[in-house]
Amino acid sequence: MRILKDEKIMRLLKKDPSAGMDLLIETYGSLVGYIIRHKTATACQEEDVEECIADVFVDFYKQLDKIDLAKGSIKTYISTIARRRAVDYFQVAVKNKMHVAALDEETTYSTPDHAPTPESTMVMKEENSFLLEEVQKLGEPDSEILFRRYYLDQSLNEIADAIGMKRPAVSKRIARALEKLKFRMEGYV
Repeated sequence: MRILKDEKIMRLLKKDPSAGMDLLIETYGSLVGYIIRHKTATACQEEDVEECIADVFVDFYKQLDKIDLAKGSIKTYISTIARRRAVDYFQVAVKNKMHVAALDEETTYSTPDHAPTPESTMVMKEENSFLLEEVQKLGEPDSEILFRRYYLDQSLNEIADAIGMKRPAVSKRIARALEKLKFRMEGYV
């Protein structure tokens, strides 16, 4: 049944793009919204989330000729695009350091029993900022691999597929990157 609906969406997208996009959004809009909101919750504001969702559907449409339903469903394609777009938006937000305040606010208000002092909040903010800078200094693909592993909770296989590496190489890169971070963070925290 899903295959028939996917084929209908693809035909409609090619014949009448506007109606096809309406059907695509109606069918997969909730899924895309969930993925984007789940992956960018602490970093992006609602208008950024909405823009990201729109970008996912635009990206899907741009890749229309490359999509082969024999290799995967629309759900698979659009979920992959959504996860990648969420990563892009999150990384931009991180680079702009918009997420630091959100993380501090979440930490502060989620543990009312142990309300941090202003001093401890400032220290935590500095540590988060320092850690973020150190992760970014690792460079690509290490910073992306750590982001995917520890923020997006992706498996080694998912990371390997997403960045075009073999699973053992991803595992070794994570181990080395963590060692580098441990060395760089010594004495700081």
